[in-house]
Parts: sequence; structure tokens; C-alpha cells
Amino acid sequence: MKVFISWSKPESGELARKTKELLQSLDPEIDVFESELDIKAGEDVQAKILQNIQECEKLVLCFTRENQKSPWMLFEAGYARGAKKIVIPLLFDNDPNWHSWIDNPMNIAREISYNNKNFINNLLDAFKVPFTKSNSHKVEKYIQEVENIKDKFRKVDINCEDFVDKLIHNNCFILKNPYFHDKTACFLTGFESFDLLKIITEYFMYTGKYLWIYGRKNMKLLSGNFKLFFDYLEEKSYYGTDMDGIDFRCMFLNPNSDEVNNAHQHQEIFRNELKTCILRAKNIIKDNGQLRKCFRLYDNKRDEIIIRLDNCIIYSRPSFDSNGYPQLLTNTSFEVFSVESPKGQRCVKKYERVWNNAMEFNNSI
Repeated sequence: MKVFISWSKPESGELARKTKELLQSLDPEIDVFESELDIKAGEDVQAKILQNIQECEKLVLCFTRENQKSPWMLFEAGYARGAKKIVIPLLFDNDPNWHSWIDNPMNIAREISYNNKNFINNLLDAFKVPFTKSNSHKVEKYIQEVENIKDKFRKVDINCEDFVDKLIHNNCFILKNPYFHDKTACFLTGFESFDLLKIITEYFMYTGKYLWIYGRKNMKLLSGNFKLFFDYLEEKSYYGTDMDGIDFRCMFLNPNSDEVNNAHQHQEIFRNELKTCILRAKNIIKDNGQLRKCFRLYDNKRDEIIIRLDNCIIYSRPSFDSNGYPQLLTNTSFEVFSVESPKGQRCVKKYERVWNNAMEFNNSI
């Protein structure tokens, strides 16, 4: 059997080479062509590639997050389709919409997902390799090699990948693609926007454990657009003192604190808006003692904005004008990084310190 492996971009290239090694170790009769290793200096690259697609029985596409719309891979897949070859997309990252764009030749191809629990069986079946203990061990070794490659090219910690992907694929953000630094996704716009809060609450509901919000007014959350979210919290509150295993916390600035005078240029307007938002929270809580424990009031200056969403930290810092008043944060920049990172651990400790010093909700506000 002759197999052609298609790839694009460095991570996919390394995965392609490991895939070639695996297939050839599973069955010496599998002849694998991979352009980086099998085209000699001076050869016509395009002619060699097209010739090998024509001669192959199966074409394997090594898809990652970065190359799923690679023009060259789509060309090779389309060419193979036209030549009546079997095309096998090998997905190394989770993306349910990986083949959803227009005119994608993958719309009729059956994929093999690396993250599927039946990956070993699916891979062996696709190449008609018997399931033996030896072959299983070879694929398990390959899986470890793949994990090493993925970790080498990982832009954010694995705990944050799914959430960052949701942000990147949301068309509401002006800048959809962040830049990455030190396993941190840096977005240049969108913080404290309705769309960000919508993604956060939807991500948390039904499958999330932690959602901690270090807010001031939390005006958008209490705008009436998140009724489904608060219905979900109320449902969880019926399961006893542990909220059915979820940990939701939300903090407001205390309207009776001295810090209110420094929190906004127009103190009275801000204070009234703050009191209104707290009243809305109380109207949602009503006499639900479990929900009441989820909210607190702090007195300190907020010099960092921290949201914990499961194992992700969504983080920003306010900027201050010449009089020391914080500037508007809506649609400003923010970062996403792992709770397990040193910066993430510091943020968790900072949040817990503020929370422990904050005042529980009561009827005096």
C-alpha cells in the first residue's frame, strides 16, 4: 500500500514525519511518501508531489489548529479526490467545524481524530493493520511522541486551549486572532464586553466548576440578558451547601466604602449605578441563602481584574488618569493564561485574599 502524507506548517511537519515512521513500523508493505524527506535536491517539487498523489492509494492530511485552511493541503486533498484516492483527515486538535467552510474537499471525508478514545483501533483499521499487542504498543509510543510535539508547539497551556479557541472563533471580537507569549493568549480588545461575558457564562454552564468574578458593578451580568445563567445557579443551589459541586463567586465594590470616591470621576453617578446593580443581584437572590453566599462586597482598591473560569485566568489591569481615576475597561486588552502557571497561582491567591476580607451580602446595602 502506498500512502501520501500531506502537511503544512512546522508542527504538522513534525507530526507527519512521526506518522510516517509509525505506519512503516506497523507494516513494511506500507510505502509512505512525505515531501520533506522524500524529495531530493534538484527535483521538481510540484511534479514529484502530483506524481506521488497519482500513485498512492491513500492520502493522509495532518491537520492542526493552524493549518486547517491551508491552501496547499486543500489543493492536495482536492487533487487526490479528483484522482479517486482515499483521503483520510488525521485531526490532531479538537474542532467540530474543521471541515465546515465552503468548497472544502473534506466535507465528504471520514476523519480519524487523535483525541477520540478509539483512536488506536480507528488508525489500525484505516490501514488494515491487525490489532496486536505489539502494534498497540507502537501506537502508544507514537501517542507519547505526538504529545511531546504538541507541547513543544503549544501556544497556551492545555487547560486554556478550548476557551481560547472559543474566543478566537467568535466573530464579535474586532481582533479575532491573539498573539501569544509565554503560554499566554493576549487579546488586544474585547475585555468586559457583553460578548466576552456571554462566552464565559456559556462555557461555565453545565460543565464548569469554577467561575470567580472580581467586578465593581457587574452591570452587564445583571442587565437582564443572563437570565438563563441565573436560573442555572438557582437550580444548582437546591442541591445543598456545595451548590452541586460548582464554585461561583462574584464581588462588588462596597458602595459605602471610601474607595467609591476613587473608583470613578463622577462619584455619585457611579455610587447610584453600583447600588442599582447590587439591588438587581438581591432581586435575583431573593431569600435563597445559598445564592446569597456567592456574592460579597469588598472595600479595597481594585488594581487587577481577575476572572477565574475553571483552569483559566482572564486578566487585565486598569489604567488610571492623572487624577488617579480608573479608565473605561470595556473593549480593552486582556490576557488568558493557566491557573497552574506562576501568574495564575498568584491571581488565585489574590482573589481568595480579597474574597476572604470582603463582606457578605446583607440587607444594609
